[in-house]
Amino acid sequence: MARKRTEALVEVETFRGDTFTISGPGQGDRGVELASKIEDFYDTPVSTIRNKHAFQKGSSYGGKRIEDRFPVFSVWIAGQSGEEWEELDSEWAKGWDYDYESKLWIETDSSRRWLSLSLFENPEVDMEYDPHGELCAKATMRTVAGDPFWYEEDATAQWINPIDTTGGAVSNGTLRVSNPTNQEIWLKYVVQAYPGAKYTLPDFSFGSDRKEMAVPHAARTLTLPPLLAGEHLRVDTDDTTTQVESNIDTQVYLRMAGLRFLYPIPPYTLPTDLPVSVTGAPAGVGIKVRMPRPWSRPWGLH
Repeated sequence: MARKRTEALVEVETFRGDTFTISGPGQGDRGVELASKIEDFYDTPVSTIRNKHAFQKGSSYGGKRIEDRFPVFSVWIAGQSGEEWEELDSEWAKGWDYDYESKLWIETDSSRRWLSLSLFENPEVDMEYDPHGELCAKATMRTVAGDPFWYEEDATAQWINPIDTTGGAVSNGTLRVSNPTNQEIWLKYVVQAYPGAKYTLPDFSFGSDRKEMAVPHAARTLTLPPLLAGEHLRVDTDDTTTQVESNIDTQVYLRMAGLRFLYPIPPYTLPTDLPVSVTGAPAGVGIKVRMPRPWSRPWGLH
């Protein structure tokens, strides 16, 4: 028995908040349809670094660079009159910018992911014939994805402190995290304000020897500095960021005493309970974690 084929849905969500369905069910809902294949949109562009020394046979792997993407695609813009064509063309053009990012969404039976795009060069519109008379024109979009990954919506989890620890007790709990993607992810936390509260967050090595401490850091945790009145903390464990920021713009990074999160969650990590705790806080405050979902392709790889 032949399997039923489901066509992928391709949409553009502009930085202005408009949505165009350019391929798949409902395509052309705003007069714009995909006219060609999309170049540079499948696997994330990667180049490897190869090192060699004098008299070495061949070379040694020295790492990899994840490059930005430069997707190119064309669309047909069609209307029922010259005036309508001009309006549809204008709305499409207004949805793109060099400074702001729009999203190219692709939805299949198993996933819905987006790639963030800005204009890399000006759009090229075929003007061989007057589109007001032809009521149709082809526009070629040359874009750039500074972040080359396709994303699904973040997964989230939270832990709510069940007991009063303002007297000095410690309340322990867990957050269940996972990473079903083929890319490493850096967890993002928000810890809830209470004056003097001290939260402890996990930073497990997950076997990574990137700091040559895979075993000693197998159950590593970091304790955040005591919170000030009204101070929520946003923690991005990505080691290329500031990592810990305050919602009231205090210089909380100075209170971290040089401590930093070191480890991402490896690809294809099954649901895992990681320990968290708080002291000096009443019942009801808590921790929320967001788990990004980056992929190297617009579908598959589960």
